[in-house]
Amino acid sequence: MEKDLPKLTLKGSSEKKWYPIPMSTLRTHLDVFIVKGTSFHDNKVAPLINNVAYNIQYIEFLDRLIKDVNLSDVLVKQNIKSFVVHSGAVIEAIFHYLVVSTGNATESEWASCNKQTSNKYKINGTDFLIKTEILTKSDPPILTEMTFNQLSRKVEDKKLLGDVGDLYKEISRIRKLRNKIHLHIIESLSDTDYNSFGKSEYELTRRVLFGVLTSPLFSTSPYNKFFDFLKNG
Repeated sequence: MEKDLPKLTLKGSSEKKWYPIPMSTLRTHLDVFIVKGTSFHDNKVAPLINNVAYNIQYIEFLDRLIKDVNLSDVLVKQNIKSFVVHSGAVIEAIFHYLVVSTGNATESEWASCNKQTSNKYKINGTDFLIKTEILTKSDPPILTEMTFNQLSRKVEDKKLLGDVGDLYKEISRIRKLRNKIHLHIIESLSDTDYNSFGKSEYELTRRVLFGVLTSPLFSTSPYNKFFDFLKNG
């Protein structure tokens, strides 16, 4: 179906056409690593592959916009922000599968089933509120929800990506940038999108995403070359 869609025309040329990596190619690439038969729930494998593929195609589109469309400075920075946020989401999703499928996820044998709040108390002029949570034992243990930070630390500590050099250290910078999606979290007068997203953040994100998508996890994929757009500035 995708082959029948119109191609985008790049600036400065009415002849040169462009189209992102086909979904079929992205799915095949991801299917090298994201497979059924691990600790990750089988019913979630296909949706995860699709969601990651959708976002990678959109990331390539954003990359093309940044490179080939004349934009205002503000729009360039906002596109870079979107590029960083969606790249961070892809990395987080891959890390989630990686951590769970290798048996490195955090588990708990206790599941919350009820939370109760008692009355407020005042002791020596200080107000207190006692909350009670009722837990039930789960067999087998249930997975504990992990943040991007926790996933990244597990991946780095156990070197789950394989031999990727300094890539592990750079991933934490992506995580911090991704948190900028929360517009109300402001630490200083200069803490704005315009000041937070530029060429260095763009290049960092391209480098890290390329490293993850072509890491040893995907060594048997015939499609690693399709991600060269992340290498070429």
